[in-house]
Amino acid sequence: MHHNVQNTFSKILILGAGELGMAMIKGFLKQRETQPATSLTVLLRPSSADSNPSPGQTLRLQQLACWQVETITADFSLQTAEELAAVFAPYDAIVNCSGFVGGAGTQLKISQAVLLAGVKRFFPWQFGVDYDVIGMGSGQPVWDEQLAVRQLLRSQQQTSWVIVSTGMFTSFLFEDSFGVVDIAGHKVRALGEASYALTLTTPEDIGLLTAKIFFDYPLIENQVIFIAGDTLTYQQLTDRLSQHYGVRFSLEVIAKERLKALAETSPADGQAAYRLAFARPDGLAWPLSDTYNGRHGIQMTDIRRWLAENKRPC
Repeated sequence: MHHNVQNTFSKILILGAGELGMAMIKGFLKQRETQPATSLTVLLRPSSADSNPSPGQTLRLQQLACWQVETITADFSLQTAEELAAVFAPYDAIVNCSGFVGGAGTQLKISQAVLLAGVKRFFPWQFGVDYDVIGMGSGQPVWDEQLAVRQLLRSQQQTSWVIVSTGMFTSFLFEDSFGVVDIAGHKVRALGEASYALTLTTPEDIGLLTAKIFFDYPLIENQVIFIAGDTLTYQQLTDRLSQHYGVRFSLEVIAKERLKALAETSPADGQAAYRLAFARPDGLAWPLSDTYNGRHGIQMTDIRRWLAENKRPC
């Protein structure tokens, strides 16, 4: 059954080798065990593969070579859609793990380049929330651009596409800069309401599941597929943390009006605007029963497991 998928999409290009890109490569390498004709190439920024790489870049290049993953370079910021299309044209399928680092318009330009190149199959950088439900005007320009990418892909029939919705990266929820979880202070700050929920997935699980979805049969195409490591409310998150650390965590609710005021008074604080965008009851979470992994009985990393594997002093 997999033979048909393999022969049709044997030359795969992964855009980016950051946290998600490397996890995606590992996912495809695992699938390559049963798809031996698959060739993997990763696209890096020119600075990541120059003649004087940093120690970290050197280790990454050595790892890619060990995995027999080829590397090419391109600059999404400087090159036009037409120039990028020439880079993309030799590949059957593209999986975009480039993130938002390229600035406004980059994801739309990459998608336009994929279509110009006539690539058969495309997994865009949509590893996040349910942009269809959220809609335009969320206050996050990059989210609006994600909707524009979806509109572009849905307006054509030449390139098949798959969107993998993952919710928030699990680790991001615990970033001090995001300001939701305060481990040292034994506190959780709920954005909007204690009953609002988040779906969380680790990059490692995203890579494994995306590669599995890629080679699934019958072929999945022109669909939004939901996956999740865990889905829980802020109240449930507070309870999990209390259980894990054996110390009671308090829950502080920051009303949407307060978040809006903070975002307006600190326009340079991108995290303030981001926290406001997450203060909503819909589009950020979905039940595990509605996910690809839930339907297929695939074990993922939930909050309990993530906390056990990422020990932090309390």
